[in-house]
Formats: sequence, structure tokens, C-alpha cells
Amino acid sequence: MKITSKILNIPPFISTSWENIESIYMHETTLVIVLKNNSKVEIPNLGPALIKIIFDSHAKFIEEQSLNLPNKGSINFGLPLIEGGGELDALTSSMKHNPEQANMPNIPEEVLKKITAIAKLISDETPLNIPKPEQNCNCPHCQIARAMQTISGINPENLDPDVSEDELKFRNWDIKEMGEKLYIVSNPLDSNEQYTVFLGEPIGCTCGKNNCEHIKSVLNT
Repeated sequence: MKITSKILNIPPFISTSWENIESIYMHETTLVIVLKNNSKVEIPNLGPALIKIIFDSHAKFIEEQSLNLPNKGSINFGLPLIEGGGELDALTSSMKHNPEQANMPNIPEEVLKKITAIAKLISDETPLNIPKPEQNCNCPHCQIARAMQTISGINPENLDPDVSEDELKFRNWDIKEMGEKLYIVSNPLDSNEQYTVFLGEPIGCTCGKNNCEHIKSVLNT
């Protein structure tokens, strides 16, 4: 047996790369693996620890694929990427709010997705210090700030103008949809604390509790 962010090998059921897998989800006590050719592999009675490893490995594969960035260089639009720590600090400090650019065109969506993907990966290690966008401003700084708020579970349209920075940083759980009615719920302050929630029949969570806060968090998103 070998499970990494590259391959899934569980003899005698399956041995393939994650690239060939469309999605994975739990059906009661059975792990269902949907391949890209629409066929399914069902593996019953896996232990909770092994199930967590499988979902974590799949999530890591998806994150690595979503980045699709070189290790060095810059994203078009003049946004620097720095290896090691301090990527977000370098990004936000190099570009301040500029009211003279309030009517700038929108940053391409693919660029914003790459920026937020990097921010999401970094937030798994340390809490995000989310910059605050100015109202009715479309300068690059404010566009990126709004995108970062979105990936942190904050809806800019619902923010009070006087929301404090501490409130902007706070969120209980990160929620990621992994398949039909299947979600990964993780602690933004501790990447090792992670649960799988299934909203099918029956509703359940790998924490083993009924009506837990993880299920409530998914239902409230």
C-alpha cells in the first residue's frame, strides 16, 4: 500500500495516479473512488486514520494542480512571488491602496485564482493577515484584498465598514467541497485537525459525533 499526493495504491483494489481520479467520497462505511472514465472502485471498511490520509493526499494533489506555477518568477500583472516565508507580506506590502487607480480594469480571473491558491496554502501554516479593501475602489490592492477575503470565508458585501482587523482574521473552519455531498472541514489554525463531512444519507462526520459543529459549518455555507 502506498498513498501520496501523486499516487493511490491500495492492493488489491486500485493502483493509479490521482490524475486518473475524478473524485472520492464516503458512502456509509465504503470509500467510493470515481475514475475519469466514469467507472467506480469501492473499498469497504477502511479505518478512520487511513481514510483521512487518503482524503488529505487527494486534497494536496488538487492544491498542487491548482497552482500550476513555476517555483520562481512572477505572475503577469507585476505581482512578485518569493520562495520561502513571507510571500503574502511581500505581495501586500509591494502594492498599497491607490485611489488614483480606483477605476482600473479587473485583474484577470485566472491571475486572481493563482494568487488566492497561494494564499490558501500559506494560511494552512499560519493565519492570514487579510488586507482590507476600500469601498468602491478597483485598484489592484483592493481587488486582491477582496479575493483573499473570499477564500477566507468572508463575504465583502456583508462586511460592516467598521469591521476590525481581528474580526477579518477570524474564522472557525475552512470548508472544501471534494465531491457530491462530500466536504473536507479543517481548522485554519491547525492544518492537522481535519474532518470529512458527508451530507448524503445518512449525514455523518469522521469525528464520530451527530449534529457536530463540523456538519453545522458545512450546512451554513
